[in-house]
Amino acid sequence: MAAKKKNATSKDKNLTREAYNDIRKMIFSNELKPGQKIPYRRMAEGLNMSLTPVVQALKHMEFMGLVRHEQNKGFFVEMVTPQEIDEAYNLRIMLEPKMLAHTIELLDKKGEKMIGTSLDEYLTACKNGSLRLKLVKDIQFHMSMAELSGQNLSIGILKHLFDFLYLRFGQELIFSRPSEDSADAHTAIFDAIKSRDIETATMVLKNHIEEIHKNALDGIQGRLSEVEEIIF
Repeated sequence: MAAKKKNATSKDKNLTREAYNDIRKMIFSNELKPGQKIPYRRMAEGLNMSLTPVVQALKHMEFMGLVRHEQNKGFFVEMVTPQEIDEAYNLRIMLEPKMLAHTIELLDKKGEKMIGTSLDEYLTACKNGSLRLKLVKDIQFHMSMAELSGQNLSIGILKHLFDFLYLRFGQELIFSRPSEDSADAHTAIFDAIKSRDIETATMVLKNHIEEIHKNALDGIQGRLSEVEEIIF
């Protein structure tokens, strides 16, 4: 009896994870945009599952600040605010350089190769890929460095921040004015990692995040200005 209950619980978790990933992809690909109502009943039918795992996934996203629930109306993709972008990037600036220092202290050849592979995939995406692919590979590069730090709580927070930034705000907004130096910055970070130069690696990473931070704020301010012109 206990085994059956455990299997049922595991199945429910898997369905909720599947629903979460499906909604996540829809937001990331702009099928669902900020302010848009989420058609969760239709999504449940499309996923061939009951409403329960889809609603559970949406409740988790609500907790993360990615969606909001309005009584008797349903779930909606949350709207963007400059303050939240600012806070999210300030957290990245606080977390990532410290995590990178731990990574370099613990790094072996296998870990170095993993980061190098992530860099190569990012550089290839910059040359030949879509903006969406570039963002995916950008996240993978940053997470490849973070995940080798051994700082499990910080790793979880950083994963949340990436979801928060790229799902909540959208790639066309965050990277509406992308830095042309991102590829050079990533390469410089990896070169410093290979040399086990913690000071240079963390400094370049911090400057890189600050530049993206500025671009993101410029992007959202520009978008809000456009909306104001349309309204008035």
